[in-house]
Amino acid sequence: MTGLWVAAVLMSAAVALAIVMPLIRRPGGPQPGRGEYDITVYKDQLREIDRDRDRGLLGEEEAEAARVEIQRRILAAVEVTDPKQAASGGAIPRGRTAAAVLGAAIPAAAFGIYSVLGSPEMPGQPFAGRNMSSEIVAREGKLDRNEVTQLAARLLKRLEADPNNVHGWTLLGRTYLSIRNFEGALAAYRKAMEVGNRDPKIVTDYAEALVLSENGQVGPEARGLFEDIAEADPYNPRARYFLGLGLAQRGNFKAALRAWVDLRAVSPPGSPWLEMVDQRIARAAEDLQVAPWSVKPSAKALALAKAMPATEAPAPPPASSTAARPSTPPSGAPGPSAEDVKAASQMSAADRQTMIRTMVQRLADRLEENPDDLSGWQRLARAYEVLGETEKAKDARARVEALAKKGR
Repeated sequence: MTGLWVAAVLMSAAVALAIVMPLIRRPGGPQPGRGEYDITVYKDQLREIDRDRDRGLLGEEEAEAARVEIQRRILAAVEVTDPKQAASGGAIPRGRTAAAVLGAAIPAAAFGIYSVLGSPEMPGQPFAGRNMSSEIVAREGKLDRNEVTQLAARLLKRLEADPNNVHGWTLLGRTYLSIRNFEGALAAYRKAMEVGNRDPKIVTDYAEALVLSENGQVGPEARGLFEDIAEADPYNPRARYFLGLGLAQRGNFKAALRAWVDLRAVSPPGSPWLEMVDQRIARAAEDLQVAPWSVKPSAKALALAKAMPATEAPAPPPASSTAARPSTPPSGAPGPSAEDVKAASQMSAADRQTMIRTMVQRLADRLEENPDDLSGWQRLARAYEVLGETEKAKDARARVEALAKKGR
């Protein structure tokens, strides 16, 4: 028992030293988040694939499939990056006083807790009693195939008892993807779409899984899904990216180049995926033997760029673009928001249609009083397109283009 306490003292001292030393020596300042770290690693992996391809270690198809998988992970990492955390960084207390307090408090707290709760003979937690969803998320990318298979089987068994758990089915699909079990992943995502009322994010994940299951090829089903997503949300970077990739794979490099140029135009400044898009633009321009900067965004993409809500940008825009920003909509009846649409997805079809039409009419009435609200007209046009009212959508788009030209 004496050996246990000696080991515990030495380990506690080592841990305390490891914690307090950075507090004394590390300069202050914001620290990069997990998402930024992942993106950096994935970019290095993309460069490694190109080097392996140039050395002949990978064929063109294998390199393309691997590149698509890593690019999918980059886009997924972008969605989980917390802009507020990246901006604030989180200051770490520094100074000798703080280090001394922590150095004394940590071992004291550890031994105090152990004296009450600890026991060397305490058995481990049974595997069956673990929260597998939390464990999969916490250890994603660190499990071997056998562990993943066991966790997936247990998660599937729990989902049989709770078949309406959208998060569980999505997690199961992502888990199967990690071991390239595409059949299981696609089945899980289909179930997630079914119980999740075809949530756009789940549909996007399913479409990407289809691409991966076809060795990086954007097939007809995936293409149709990405087209639906891009129509509903023209700012969606993943849908636009894969639509351009599908065009390039079918040999239509001119259309692919335009698709990626448009994606760049509607992307906020500093978006992490821009470097990847620029590589695609350069490669397509080289195939077409044209200068990349000679291809200009389409009129529709320019109008979308001017109507881009300020909240979508991960970094402050240049001062010169301030005039292109839509004004903040006045309070009261702002039209359907993301929360409204999410709430509507839980209603019956009739109630959902009534709710949406009521909000759209309120937005249209408000725009009669404030006809220069560019972002309002852009939202109204999208709403009319979703409702299938093409003539009204066309009129609203005309107002968007007119206001966009006026703001230049």
